Amino acid sequence: MVRAEIIGRSKKLQETAPPLERLLGMSEALKQAGDEAQEIRHIPAWASNEIADQGLYRFALPQELGGEDVSTRDQIEIVEAASAIDGSVGWCVHINSEINSLLLRRMSMELVPDFYDDWRVLACAGVGPGLETARARPVEGGWRLWCQGSFASGCHNATWAMVHTRSEGVPLEGGGSSERAFLMPRGDWEIVDTWDTAGLRGSGSADVKVDGPFIPEKATLPKDLFGTCETFASPTLRNPMQAHYNKGAVALGIARGAINDLIELAMEKTPWGSGSLLADQPELQYRLGEAEATVRAAKAFMIDAQEVTERHLGPLPKDGGRARPDWEVTQRSFLSCVHAAQVSRHVVDTIHNTAGTTASRMESPLERRLRDSHQAAAHAAISWRQYRNLGSTYLGNEIPGLSAPRA
Repeated sequence: MVRAEIIGRSKKLQETAPPLERLLGMSEALKQAGDEAQEIRHIPAWASNEIADQGLYRFALPQELGGEDVSTRDQIEIVEAASAIDGSVGWCVHINSEINSLLLRRMSMELVPDFYDDWRVLACAGVGPGLETARARPVEGGWRLWCQGSFASGCHNATWAMVHTRSEGVPLEGGGSSERAFLMPRGDWEIVDTWDTAGLRGSGSADVKVDGPFIPEKATLPKDLFGTCETFASPTLRNPMQAHYNKGAVALGIARGAINDLIELAMEKTPWGSGSLLADQPELQYRLGEAEATVRAAKAFMIDAQEVTERHLGPLPKDGGRARPDWEVTQRSFLSCVHAAQVSRHVVDTIHNTAGTTASRMESPLERRLRDSHQAAAHAAISWRQYRNLGSTYLGNEIPGLSAPRA
């Protein structure tokens, strides 16, 4: 399906070390990239290229496409480790590897070589409020599209953009709507610089604007990107929570980084008015123990929920497996992702408070962790509001778009 050189490059990387080890070997470079990203508000091109060259945008793809077929556990471990280095770097490792994988679920096999033959393929996704004014026009052989999509993380280094339509589809000129998502190579869209945030400042989550390019029919996808894949065996490609658990992993990684930062600070800081190191104070010790237990428990819950999902799905349906998980499995899996994000935010809040005024200084890594943890936990997929949505399903209600049966 892809060039032999792509398969060979992937195999050679896998022989050197697993993806987690390769990422950890880049730690110093990724720290530098995170610092630079705070200034320019996106991951610098040199760093994105190094991430790609280490296969860290492809690891969730099947081996047949030059990927590594990593399990959900491994995806969580990789994204958590990247986010512990820097939240914005971790966000881009998560979302760009994730979108490369999600697109495969619904992509026409005719488009696969055009897309995955590029070793540094990186797709961003324009979604959100900018699509309120979108419109599409069917033309011979395809479509023309006009829109501006928001939150396209990684767009400055992306080779493709995907516009994920509203739930009711993109309005058609003359009436009706097209229930599709659209894929466009880099030359067919432009970046609108709208990303000026405090948290995850370096993620480059700006808008992408499309002004009527021709999009061939093979470059469109059904709008349900979380649907099932019937071509490749990996149960990851049938897990409807892939985007959710990756975001939970970002939050866990930010909390892990904050714990590490507090330990380092505690070993060298003597608080003003105190005669002992911060490390010797019982309050610090209590909060550190509680934080460690909380993060580990949330991570264990999320990993266990995903592994249960993978075992539940099994092989492809044609080989006796399931196309989609039963609702009870999805319900638990979804809850674990929301919980990971929300408890991680609470942990970082507590750590920041425990560190004292030192953490409020702009040069403190804990100051960035605080901003990043709040931004990560605010994402709609893992927002605190999802606690209520999920809680209501235990009472027999439904979440729109998910198969939660009424009692």
